[in-house]
Amino acid sequence: MSYEMLALVSAGVAVLGRILYIANMSDEQTISKSTKSAVEKVLRDRLSQAGFSGADIRADRDSDGDPILLVDVNYAYSDKPISSKLTYGLSTEVRKALSALGETRFPHIRHHFDEQQKIAS
Repeated sequence: MSYEMLALVSAGVAVLGRILYIANMSDEQTISKSTKSAVEKVLRDRLSQAGFSGADIRADRDSDGDPILLVDVNYAYSDKPISSKLTYGLSTEVRKALSALGETRFPHIRHHFDEQQKIAS
């Protein structure tokens, strides 16, 4: 396969003979309300004591071009240091909730704390 063909394939374009097939990404870019609700419920249940203030959830692609869910978790400032143990196993719990809905995209979770927030080890 030529370099040009490899570039097309990695960009979501399949080359079959001399016919180009451009993948429909609209299904991969949408996120159902039930998917968002399931993720938010897990986050709220697990992180409310740490100041969980909401999450931004959007569809994206990873470095290999596979569809993923980006989950940006936001926290309000707390005078009390937050235990890092609260996030242990969180990805697994979110994946289980998504799997129960038939959602196959892997959730990439990123945590956004206030700059002044102290984290307990």
